[in-house]
Formats: sequence, C-alpha cells, structure tokens
Amino acid sequence: MTTAMATSQELAALITSKIDRGELTSGTRLSEVSLAEDLGVSRNTLREAFRVLSQDGLVDHIPNRGVFVHRFSKSDVNDIYAYRLFVELAAIRSAQDHPEQVERSLVQMRHAYQNAVAANEQGDWQTVGSENSAFHLAIVELAEVKRLVVEARKVLALARIGFLETRESETFHSPYVNLNGEILQRLERRDFKAAEDFLQEYLERSRQDLLSRLPEK
Repeated sequence: MTTAMATSQELAALITSKIDRGELTSGTRLSEVSLAEDLGVSRNTLREAFRVLSQDGLVDHIPNRGVFVHRFSKSDVNDIYAYRLFVELAAIRSAQDHPEQVERSLVQMRHAYQNAVAANEQGDWQTVGSENSAFHLAIVELAEVKRLVVEARKVLALARIGFLETRESETFHSPYVNLNGEILQRLERRDFKAAEDFLQEYLERSRQDLLSRLPEK
C-alpha cells in the first residue's frame, strides 16, 4: 500500500470515528475545502477518502452538489441488523475457542459499559451512544478476526447515523445500557449460549425500535 493510499484509509477511518461519535450526522455536507484544511491533508487525499467512505455506505456523492453523510432510511435497517445478527452472534458462539481474547474483550466491554452507565446518569447521550458502539465492537472482537472488526466498525457507524435520525434520538440508547450489562454478566460467567440467546432478542428489539422511531421520509 502506498503512503497516499494509507493516508486516505486512515482519513476515512478518522471521518468514520467522527460519525460514530455523532459529530457528523445524516445529511451533513462534507466541505472538501474546509475539511482538507482542518485535517491538514490534500484535497486529492480527501477525495480518495470520500471514495472509500462511499463504498462503505457512509457518505453519498450527489453530482453537482457535493459529498454528504449518508441520509439514513428504513431500507438500511434490515441489512444492518441482518449483518449484526450474523456477525455478533457468531462471535459469541466462537468465543470459547479464544479464551485469551475473551479476557481482552471483557476488559473493553466493562470499560464501555461503565462509561455508558456514568454518561447515562449525567444525560450525556452522545457518549452513551458511542460507548454502545464500543461495547458491540468488543463483542465482534471475540471472534479474533481483525478484518471482521474493521468491517463491523463501519456497520456500527452506519447504524449510529440511523440512531441519530430517530425521534427522541438523545435517549435511544438509554434502556440498552442495562441490557448491555446483562450481556456482560453472561459472558463473565462464560455462559456463551445464554449470552447469544439474550443478544439475539436484544438485537431484534433494537431493530424494531429503530424502525418504529425513524421518520417516514
């Protein structure tokens, strides 16, 4: 990989992180000039990063208008949750084969859960949402497949766009904080089957919740 390519990939990852943190929301126009200046990169490198983000479904290029953070709709929901159900459940299913990775993932989950609990109590909804993504990324890491983690980070960022589009989006993740705690407890007991079953119900609930709270258009 050339330096330019590496830089564009790193830049795409940086913008993805901004989306996940709620700093860039659905429909936000990404100004090529100002963003390149703010990030200290060339406009050519930024264009390449936009191409990567477009392939990942995180931005939309509209001819003669520019590049925008993806405008999330209900059509995105089923695809995202089909992916999450397949990947996160499979990661838990394979966890018993990777005991050392389980320990590492549990550390990350505890950290994300504890941060979310504190943020939930303080009404810091942006942090609650970001820590939810971190918690579920740690679940994916149970599978100990680096490429899977890279792709899951993009899917979770796309889901984050959707969560921020919902009615009362500030509190969307609030009830899921305790549910993440329930998953954590099952994994700490190494009761992987119970954790998998609980997560399946959790994701189905989240999918229906997201669908019901998204605007019609």
